[in-house]
Amino acid sequence: PSPPPSTHTSFSSAIALRSASAARLPAFFAPKEVAQAPPSAAPKPSPSVVAAAMPSRVRYQSTRGGVHGLDFSDILLSAYAPDGGLFVPELSTMPNHIAGLHPGMTLAQVTARVLEPFTGIALADCEEICAAAFLSFNNGLEPALPLVRAGRRLLLETGAGPTLAFKDIGQQVVARLLNHVLGGRGERATIVVETSGDTGPAAIEAVRGCEAVRIFCLYPEGRVSRVQELQMVTVDSPNVFVYRTEGDTDEQAEALKRVFEDAAFMRRHSVCSINSINWARVLVQAGYYLWACQQVSPASDRPVHFVVPTGAFGNAAGGLLAKRLGGAVGRIVCATNSNDVVHRTISRGDMSMRANQQTVSPAMDIQFAYNVERLLYFCSGGDATAVAALMATLEADRAVALPPPLLHAVQDTFVSCAVSDAQTLQTMREVWAADGYALDPHSAIGVHALRTTPRTEPTLWIRYSGGMGLGVHALDHVESVRAACEGGRVVCVLTAHPAKFEEAVAAAGLPAAVCSDPRVAALERKPKKFRRLRDPKAASRQLKLEAWASEVKRAVEAEAAGE
Repeated sequence: PSPPPSTHTSFSSAIALRSASAARLPAFFAPKEVAQAPPSAAPKPSPSVVAAAMPSRVRYQSTRGGVHGLDFSDILLSAYAPDGGLFVPELSTMPNHIAGLHPGMTLAQVTARVLEPFTGIALADCEEICAAAFLSFNNGLEPALPLVRAGRRLLLETGAGPTLAFKDIGQQVVARLLNHVLGGRGERATIVVETSGDTGPAAIEAVRGCEAVRIFCLYPEGRVSRVQELQMVTVDSPNVFVYRTEGDTDEQAEALKRVFEDAAFMRRHSVCSINSINWARVLVQAGYYLWACQQVSPASDRPVHFVVPTGAFGNAAGGLLAKRLGGAVGRIVCATNSNDVVHRTISRGDMSMRANQQTVSPAMDIQFAYNVERLLYFCSGGDATAVAALMATLEADRAVALPPPLLHAVQDTFVSCAVSDAQTLQTMREVWAADGYALDPHSAIGVHALRTTPRTEPTLWIRYSGGMGLGVHALDHVESVRAACEGGRVVCVLTAHPAKFEEAVAAAGLPAAVCSDPRVAALERKPKKFRRLRDPKAASRQLKLEAWASEVKRAVEAEAAGE
């Protein structure tokens, strides 16, 4: 049955635009009605949530070893570590499994049990935070992530949140975690984030109107979809500042890293990030991997392999964390577009950054896959000295080769492939023709990788974020993908709802009705508000990035001064 009309003011009603042949699953898969979410509003901490958290049992350090022994509240309100690394748990303090999980649990309940040991927040409060975060998902129905059947495939769609993107899962929870910590301290925070298309809308939606947080968001002109851009530039909220840049996502990320390296500025304005630089995002993402494992392999007697469309590696990092927490995660297949730094790193240890190419899957148009640094930390057994040396070489030369023992440790869990734009669009056409199911371009990359494997079992698909653009890179390592997916159930991690990517849907020849939603028309009638970060035509790339970093800091300072 179709979900009831939503009173939510975001795009969640578009999830009804699914295949007419899609069938609901029986037993615990069947949705049940829950209270409808109210119109979108800034998350407000309840009385129980504003109580100060206990110190987290898990302690944190930098991937590069420069700092140790930090509490979760310290790393939540931060971005990069002072030594340039990313924050990660100290391995000796991490749990090796999450107790008490069972198939009847909701996504909120599973995610809360992941959060509790890592955050120091009481389990009851974690459950309250997660339940509120996921209340509007799937139009207020349970399960929050719809499981449907199309043909022989089972599809789990995580793009059921307020901006129709996987990123909503992490952003909605992290926004409430920020409110929890800031509410206890009576403080405000400044979020500075860049986006390739989906992080921005999801982050803005999560914190707009929140008095304790202001957000500065950068997106690349001409390199996000029309709907993604509208979701950012039509937000009229005094705590939201949007910048259209004349560059690409890698340049944005490197410019913001310069901002984050200014320790005095970061402290003065309580600056943090809400993309997957922030460990909390990766932590929340582990929750849906564990939840999916409970649905697919309740007795944990068979491995569950995941195929993950991959850009900055944050989503795949969530899968790795879930495996380390005792989930039945088997192999993780990382499928990239022509921006294939993750594929080259996993398949042959070639961690080199090349020119950023615009593709039909723009959320993955990334050559600076910063979460790979966390992969190296975990796969090296927490060898921060080795990670620091590798990253120093990468930052100096824009290239580094992984030593064979570390590469083999990576390949124990990960396998990879790359998919061209032509293959992406062809997969969208074929799946629509065969099953009447519309994929967004990022989802299609994972599905194309999976289609190289024997169809011996039903396949579960998980839907998360999305984007749009051109590129040419053929699928390779077909045999590796096939071998990785044998001996277990396969979960294909999809992206956002195709309604966000009209251009790619049209290029694939899918019906325009797939993208129809009255809320898009409503956004088109709203005034647009954004600032520009222009290319200063500097003598070097480094000078351009410095100019952008200076402008972002100037804007934060000016807003803080009330200008």
